[in-house]
Formats: sequence, C-alpha cells, structure tokens
Amino acid sequence: MAEKKVRKTPEIFRNIISPSSNMPLLEFYKGYYECIYLILHPFYKVVKNKNEAFSKKEWPGKEKITKLTKSVSWAEVIELSGLPNIKTVDIALRNSTYSLAKKHQNENQSKMLNDTCQRYNLLEPNHGDFSELLIDDMLKPLLELGHEWVFIGDEFGHERKLQYINDIIRNKVDVNYHHENWYTPQNEILYTTHWDSHFTLLCSDRETTKKILEIRPFEGFYCDADTGVYWSLT
Repeated sequence: MAEKKVRKTPEIFRNIISPSSNMPLLEFYKGYYECIYLILHPFYKVVKNKNEAFSKKEWPGKEKITKLTKSVSWAEVIELSGLPNIKTVDIALRNSTYSLAKKHQNENQSKMLNDTCQRYNLLEPNHGDFSELLIDDMLKPLLELGHEWVFIGDEFGHERKLQYINDIIRNKVDVNYHHENWYTPQNEILYTTHWDSHFTLLCSDRETTKKILEIRPFEGFYCDADTGVYWSLT
C-alpha cells in the first residue's frame, strides 16, 4: 500500500488573518501594521416588543438588526451595572461564553452584568463576529480615505471575495460576518476579530488609524506592547 503523501500548505501572511492568543497583538502583526486600535463591540438595546425577533435560531442580518436595536456603549453598561471598569465587563462577558479558566472567573460580576442586561432589555455584544451595529461605521471611513473595494476573507486567510463597499453599506449583497477578516486590496487596513472575544481590531499605520478614528471615534483603546487577545486579564 502506497504511503499517503502529506500536503504542505503554503505560509499565510499575518496581514490577512485573525490574531493568535499566544502573543501580544502588536508582536503578532509586526512588520505589517504598526498601530492597532481595539474596538469594543456595543451591547444591543432591543426595541420594545421586538424580543421575538431574537428568539429564533437564525440571528437577524445587518439591515434588520439596525432597525430592531440601538447600540449601548460599555461606558453606559458600567454606569447601569455598577461594574468598575471595562476589564470587569470583558471578564463578565467571557464568563458567559465559558472562555476563561476558573481562576479568572468572577461569578458576582457575571451576575451583575446578567441582571443589568435583563433589567434594561440588553443583549450581549457579538463575540468572534463583527458587530452589525458597527459595520457601516467601519466601512464609511474607508470610502472617505479613497477605498471603494474591500476583501472579505475567512479567519485563516484561505479564501476571500472582493466586495464593493457601497454594496455592503446599502445591503445589496448578502455578507456573512462570522469569523472574518476585512482588508483593503493593498493591505493598508485590516479589520479582524478573535473567535472568543467581543472586539474588532483596526490595524493600519498610525496616521491612517488616527484619520479613521477622527471620522468615527469608536469606543475602545490603542493597543500597547503588552496588549493581547485576553487584554482584560493583564
């Protein structure tokens, strides 16, 4: 019987893939992007009497989400819940997805967040996917900077599809937001997520990142040399 040949896959450059949790973010993208801004995914405030739209197995798309909900910032959730800071919000969210080791879990803070969501009719942010409430705000600055097209790729960099940005904004194309990477054709700008996290990373050079945040000041923070995927644990 002939020995089965192992197929060696090609190296995938890191400027089009999701980050590893085994090293700091700036180290992972070193040589590709000098600046990373971590965008916190907003909570969803469900419009009155529209909860049934979210009880089905199929999650609504961008067009419907933007009609049925409005965004609630982490700062607002901190004020409503009594949680002390964004790190505790992140840990509470990760508790709900069972993505933390027991030593990092805080059941009291998880209960505070859960009680707040129930009291104020909030849904937790996306984890691992782009937030539908942020999609248009992510893309419109690209248009202002002269980009008309964006590649939509999978998290591993194996497949991609070129899409016209205005078609996405106008809901003319059916786009899957799950575990994806969006990047400009010459790799100047990357939007990426991590499957276990409630954030989107904006990766680019420092000046471009600054311009995007001037157009749309996302809630979040600049990553430093120590910031990793599990940033709230440090």
